[in-house]
Amino acid sequence: MYRIGIVGPKPSIERTMRAVEGQDLEAHFELYPYEHARETGEIITRNREKVHGWVFTGPIPYLTAQDVLHEKEHAIYCPPTGASLYKAMLQAIYTLDNPVKEISIDMTGNESWGLMDSLEELNFSDEQLRKYVFSTDYDVEDMIQFHVRHWEEGRTKAAITCLYAVYEGLLQRGVPVFKIDSTKLETVQAVRMLIEQIRSSAFKDSQIGVLMVEIEGWHAAGDQSTERYQLQHMELKIKGILLRHCEQIDGSLHQDGTGRYLMYGSRGGMARNMESLHTAMHQLELDTDLLSFAGIGFGETAFDAERHARKAIQYAKDDEAGRVIVFETDGTIVEAAGEEQELSYEMYSSDSELLEQLNKAGVSIRTFQKLKAYIRRMGREEFTASELASGLSMTIRHVQRILGSLTAFSLAEITGNELNTRRGRPSNRYRLLR
Repeated sequence: MYRIGIVGPKPSIERTMRAVEGQDLEAHFELYPYEHARETGEIITRNREKVHGWVFTGPIPYLTAQDVLHEKEHAIYCPPTGASLYKAMLQAIYTLDNPVKEISIDMTGNESWGLMDSLEELNFSDEQLRKYVFSTDYDVEDMIQFHVRHWEEGRTKAAITCLYAVYEGLLQRGVPVFKIDSTKLETVQAVRMLIEQIRSSAFKDSQIGVLMVEIEGWHAAGDQSTERYQLQHMELKIKGILLRHCEQIDGSLHQDGTGRYLMYGSRGGMARNMESLHTAMHQLELDTDLLSFAGIGFGETAFDAERHARKAIQYAKDDEAGRVIVFETDGTIVEAAGEEQELSYEMYSSDSELLEQLNKAGVSIRTFQKLKAYIRRMGREEFTASELASGLSMTIRHVQRILGSLTAFSLAEITGNELNTRRGRPSNRYRLLR
């Protein structure tokens, strides 16, 4: 059974618990109420080892939590939708016994587009609507005064809020106020979605992983060795380095011929210990004075994982790739895995027209996908050959040849020139067209 932490104001947590009560969710809920959303970070830091995932009762605790949530930590909240807004409007109509057309409403910036669309569907004009958009550094008293001022001046007949603190403050001041809450169905669906994420992650984490390490030139080193036991001592040292990493991933080490080693473990263990792998690879190169490469493959079976690891090691030995390559189950390649310059791209494409054009241009789909992935990471459409060469560890001449072929077959275009600080012709700026 999964343990789910619920974070938010006490009334919101109680509403969430009423929604999930009696549902077959296979989960146990840990409740973490707070007085103010700024407590969210401390709650997560103190209790993250106790739960498998987090449910936040509203946008503010969810947005506040982003600063402390780990990259692969599971978290969700149920954003207000048109149904949530319409529920609040119906409550206003029943309570005030007349249609409410002049209202003040508050909402977070990341949700304003959705709620405003719903209000437009209700034909609210700008004169009838007073809107307050806030972020995580909100001031409750300022929000309360915003609603009170418009109500006292007769511009509004009621207030609609997303925050319990504002709701309670307006009630105390006698302002007709209604709370935007997700419906029971929406809440249950959000919790189910979180549980599915946790279940899927656990399944993925338990996939088989195979790590293949190859020391290039090991055979030649053996032929050149003049001392009788020097090579055997070196092999023992290599195994010692790899065994230390093997302990980290809780795997098993096997030798696959001279200079090649296999480690079997779980996907989760390997993914969590990439830093240990890089340390081991660096130590191997220091001790052997030879290049080392690592390929990691994942799969549902040991056969698939090892097959993917062998593909990964071939890419790792490519001069244009990183020393550590991951081959995912869906065929995605991850170069320089675990490093700051990590690059992920797909090896395949179902676009037959693109494949035909690439074939004419003499550029592989892998090279094209790799260029696209790096350009996407740069965050801009236009680039020079030298920028790609530097980022992808290719020679400028090789990149220029690739871009020339892509341009000739309408897969890229020259968008302009860039003056060089040194002598010579200006550098072309390019843009991919596919």
